Amino acid sequence: MLSKTDATYLDLRERILFGELKAGAPYSAQDMAAYYGLHINMARRLLVALKVGGYLTRSGTSYVISTFSQSQVEEWRLSLGAIVEIGAVRLAQSGGGTLGPLAAFIDERIRNVPVKHEDFFLGAMGLTHIVLGGKESTLANLVSQFIPQAFFRLLWMADSYAVRTGFLVEASDQFLGSARSGDLAGVRAASRIFFDGIAPSLQTLIEKMGEGIYPVNDRQDGFQTIEDNIAGYPTYAGSSRTFTPIIEPLEEVGQVALPLC
Repeated sequence: MLSKTDATYLDLRERILFGELKAGAPYSAQDMAAYYGLHINMARRLLVALKVGGYLTRSGTSYVISTFSQSQVEEWRLSLGAIVEIGAVRLAQSGGGTLGPLAAFIDERIRNVPVKHEDFFLGAMGLTHIVLGGKESTLANLVSQFIPQAFFRLLWMADSYAVRTGFLVEASDQFLGSARSGDLAGVRAASRIFFDGIAPSLQTLIEKMGEGIYPVNDRQDGFQTIEDNIAGYPTYAGSSRTFTPIIEPLEEVGQVALPLC
């Protein structure tokens, strides 16, 4: 059974991602404590956990519900794709002994799991951990420093507007084939299949969210897990890792993302 703290985190995360709490609206520990019946100290800890996860943004000395702009989300997409490409090449060069277990993981955790099931999201996170070199690896820690956990949930939600799905399986199959044959150009191309394929639906998701239109939450057992972040560290309130600062989102430092060519 979930603790009251964990249940509050899950509920707030869902209310933010699906628009019940409006982007840009102020949100305080007092608001949370009154709504959920929490002690004010735990409400403050939850605010920090949600901020580090990317669901809340600092505005001066207070917090607001995060606004996910096209420029920010595109920066995250391109940056993650570039780092995953590095990880894919390193994985392909590490030897054939890693490819069999990887193929088995893909078959068990991704290929035969419905995209709308929470287990698919968790499998995709697990695959990303592997490609980046494992939990707590240098590449995974690099990603966790400036791409918040909220972005990975947005990637999953973008399927709601996809003309077709299956990019992750397609990318995985091409990676395995190219890695086994020593084709590093093919490995690099495979790593871009998912990020290029998801781009149009991710753009549509963010455009609609900006207009106040949110997808229906049709995820099976969706958003019921407080997953570790991409580096394998806990994201729930009470973990010291929720107090580890990340590089601030563009909206917090008053800048605009530049195109990455």
